[in-house]
Amino acid sequence: MPFTPTYPVPEERKPYTLIADQNEGNGRIGCLMLHGFMGSPYSSRPMADYLVTQGITMHCHLLSGHGHWPDKLYKVPHQRWLEEAEEGLARIRELADEVFLIGHSMGTVMGAHLATKYKDIRGMVMLTPLYDIPDKRLSVMPFLRYVMPWFYPHMLPSMHDLMKQRVLDFDPTLDLDDPAVQAQIPKMTRVPTSGLAEMIKMVKYGRQFWSQLTLPVLIFQGGDDPAVPSETMAKIYNLLPSKHKELKTFPNAGHELMRPFEPVHTQVWQLIRDFFRKYAHSA
Repeated sequence: MPFTPTYPVPEERKPYTLIADQNEGNGRIGCLMLHGFMGSPYSSRPMADYLVTQGITMHCHLLSGHGHWPDKLYKVPHQRWLEEAEEGLARIRELADEVFLIGHSMGTVMGAHLATKYKDIRGMVMLTPLYDIPDKRLSVMPFLRYVMPWFYPHMLPSMHDLMKQRVLDFDPTLDLDDPAVQAQIPKMTRVPTSGLAEMIKMVKYGRQFWSQLTLPVLIFQGGDDPAVPSETMAKIYNLLPSKHKELKTFPNAGHELMRPFEPVHTQVWQLIRDFFRKYAHSA
């Protein structure tokens, strides 16, 4: 069953399904969008709005523990995210004859899981795929989860920018220089150590798949990404056995290079559209 949150989720962060108009006689092309850790469908919705005008049906699930502040990740197992990816794939199969995947960050691991298991998936787009953790000090989380329930990422200088992005993403009206807002940042950004431990499990889980992906793959990399080290894109690319793979690098883009605030987003959207058209039988 699709995840039904017990906490309030803003309307724009809820799952979406956008059904494209199809020309008579053409097959239906669909795409499952898989969002990343601490993300939501909100990040990809403008891109999905564009792709549906190009004849591509889009669906994006909301993963358990997501859609609100990261404290909702408390004790959510990573297996549940994989199950929800399977549910999302079943949903897009109901709406399309040919299925593609887009994964963002940790969503690429779920996409790799699906693409390895289901060989009829036509192709996969990886938006800043997750190969390693953003800060090596996070590797202790699987052990700390038993003695320290909460982690406060604003205390690590390496994660300042990422946490600011997350806070403003949830509420862009906040003034981060306001002392009252600063006092709330620890509460707004605290992450369960159990949640980080599960994310690390997903990183390790994904390592088994990169050398097995034979379907067409398009990878996007932002050169100014605070969450995914740029050098890891080349590692994934070199591991892929696919005969049809391409790595696109945008030196000045960040972690969410598909979003409208990134100047490169129009190029990203068009390249994804062209990728779908190239590898769909019915295009």
